[in-house]
Amino acid sequence: MQVSKRKHTFVFFLFFLSIHLQTFSQAENKEEQSICTFSSEYLDRLIKNDSLYEATLLLNESLSFAKNNNLKDSEAKTYYNLGNVLAEMGNYKNAEDYYYKAFSIFDSLQLHKDKDLVLSSLTTAYANGKYYKKFDSIYPIAQKQSTKLNSELQFVNLENKIKKHYYHFENDSLLKATQFALSKLDTTNFNELNYSKNYSSSINKERLKTYYRYHNAIAIMKLNNFEKKGYDLFFTIDESDLDKALSKEKDKFRKLASFNYYKFLYFQNIEKNLDSAVYYLLKSDTYKYEALKTHENRNKKNGELIYKIINTEQQLQLTEKTQKNQAQRSKILLISTIIVSFILLLSLLIFYFYYKARKNITKINSELKNTNNKLIEIDKERLEFFSVLSHELRTPIYGISGLATLIKQEQDTEKKQSYLNSLISSSNYISILIDNVLQATKLRFEDKNLRLKPDKMNNLIKNVTSSVAIAARNKGLKFYTDIQDSEEDEYILIDKVAFSQILINLAYNGIRYTKEGHVSIIVKEKNRTKDNVTLLFEIKDTGIGIEESHRSIVFNAFENKTFLDQNSRGSGLGLYIVKTLLKSHNTDIDFTSTKGIGSTFFFDATFKIVKNHTEDSKTPISQENTEAHILIVDDNKINLLVTKKNIERIEGHSCETTSNGRQSISIVKENNFDLVLMDINMPDMDGFEVTKHIRMFNPNIPILALTALNSSEIEEKAHQAGINQVITKPYNFDEFKDIILSYTNVAHSL
Repeated sequence: MQVSKRKHTFVFFLFFLSIHLQTFSQAENKEEQSICTFSSEYLDRLIKNDSLYEATLLLNESLSFAKNNNLKDSEAKTYYNLGNVLAEMGNYKNAEDYYYKAFSIFDSLQLHKDKDLVLSSLTTAYANGKYYKKFDSIYPIAQKQSTKLNSELQFVNLENKIKKHYYHFENDSLLKATQFALSKLDTTNFNELNYSKNYSSSINKERLKTYYRYHNAIAIMKLNNFEKKGYDLFFTIDESDLDKALSKEKDKFRKLASFNYYKFLYFQNIEKNLDSAVYYLLKSDTYKYEALKTHENRNKKNGELIYKIINTEQQLQLTEKTQKNQAQRSKILLISTIIVSFILLLSLLIFYFYYKARKNITKINSELKNTNNKLIEIDKERLEFFSVLSHELRTPIYGISGLATLIKQEQDTEKKQSYLNSLISSSNYISILIDNVLQATKLRFEDKNLRLKPDKMNNLIKNVTSSVAIAARNKGLKFYTDIQDSEEDEYILIDKVAFSQILINLAYNGIRYTKEGHVSIIVKEKNRTKDNVTLLFEIKDTGIGIEESHRSIVFNAFENKTFLDQNSRGSGLGLYIVKTLLKSHNTDIDFTSTKGIGSTFFFDATFKIVKNHTEDSKTPISQENTEAHILIVDDNKINLLVTKKNIERIEGHSCETTSNGRQSISIVKENNFDLVLMDINMPDMDGFEVTKHIRMFNPNIPILALTALNSSEIEEKAHQAGINQVITKPYNFDEFKDIILSYTNVAHSL
């Protein structure tokens, strides 16, 4: 909208200024005759130096003079140069209008060289403005005219054609166009060209050659999928020559950024030379910054130009107002009448809406009262929920405290192990309960974005079983799994975290409401196509069952307390989270149940099939005995101890610890570590700031965040700070071990 307003203001200004200057020219014809004589070379310099305001004033004076004296040739040249001014400002639509006005006059006067200039300028405007359909229609006409006259503009047209293919990602066409351009360049004698302008042209054969070769190299690289053989021509191009070749381009810095980024890809993916890769990536980022700064400066200049134009317009309006004072006095009575009528109408409208508002006030008060009652009811439900939640937290915490005391006092090894299993089960329950509360809050305000990675369903079920089997065993229940086998090389794309949460909540739900018997997870193949497989999931229990009257509230957060109060204590969030997460998988859950016999919850989900999957690069290919020295940074002494013991459980791995973020910077600088485990929340300096400081002198050491925080914002902030990966606490030791080995093995293989 802002750009559109600027266009209209500018066009209006041109029109207004031309009328003013026309009147002025009629009064002082001889003086204007000398003022409006300008050279095209001088005008080109004004445009090149961004003196667009001065150029606009000069051109409007010239246009007024040409029209008053019926100088068609001058009028056409003025239209053409006005088009150049607008094109320089990026206003290609209005520039197109002026170009066609100029072309029409030049065509009627049979001025072929001038027609050639206009047609070439149109190809430039369409290429820069990305009007590709218009470009395709005008290019053959422009090129035919330039070739016929043997002018240098045939190479400008080719340059615009290359630019169009480049930005439109037409790599095959880009390759053909650049090869043709290079061939034509080699076979053309520039001394024999008929130049379109009488003064020195800016066309340069060596600049064109570099420009064509660079885009030819880009096409070859892309068509060869950035393999090594596609870089041969690319590496023969000198960056300083390319800088000169792109001097006329508005997006010069953007292309120089791409030039260095392609080198970064080469050294990262082909040569595996990280130092060179980082060097070119930094150069690319520097040019990107320059491109952004240049774009902002250009917008600022255009804004200042519009501001000056508007000020000039206001001054012209003030002058016109002074000249029309006498005529305005005759309209005072009419204007006064209109104002009085408007005030009367406005008064009637105000009275009408006031009456209508008074009429509806009773209805509004009634709605507010109903809303207030609903809020009171919601607040009551929240209080009841947090009362249940308080009990659910206190019960396992009491158990953990008691079990820790029993383990300390007990001498019998088997009993100690039994107490330890119960303690782990209570700890897992608290972790799941807190995750459910946080997840329920999160799901109310944002959609769940799935993070799909290849895995086998068997692996996921094993992780779920390890989490809930102890809870089942502590209640004296049997826990079964029945999973239909798949081919050895067949994997599915799945969000392991989200789907594990679904199955764990359903399994714990079954265990919670089952006093004796068993709980089972059954997975069967329901349907299969070439690319997808649909699996049916059933979670069965021999518990208390669910009455049909409770079906409508079983999956509702905060509203299923009636069912919970009658049957068992619990947070009431598990099934709500399951239903919400399954919406992200484009499916839904249902259940069958018989009072006193048990329940079966079931749903199906469709997954994309991946064949011959190889593990992610961060997953160790082989867990060889690798010696690694690791620094752990955490201000919590218990967390520090737990992490230290887990690292020491990995064969060949040793560690040092520190609880001070600032101190860890000096430790990393003075010692040689293979990996850093970094806490995020620390009092003196958080993990993000510590990582930024380390990256200043050591950009290569792997830094992993070990934190209880879990959100996409945390991961994005960690990535920006230079952290390689985020590990969320609490974690599964085996998964933790795999992640550590993936970095330490890679570090020792380099």
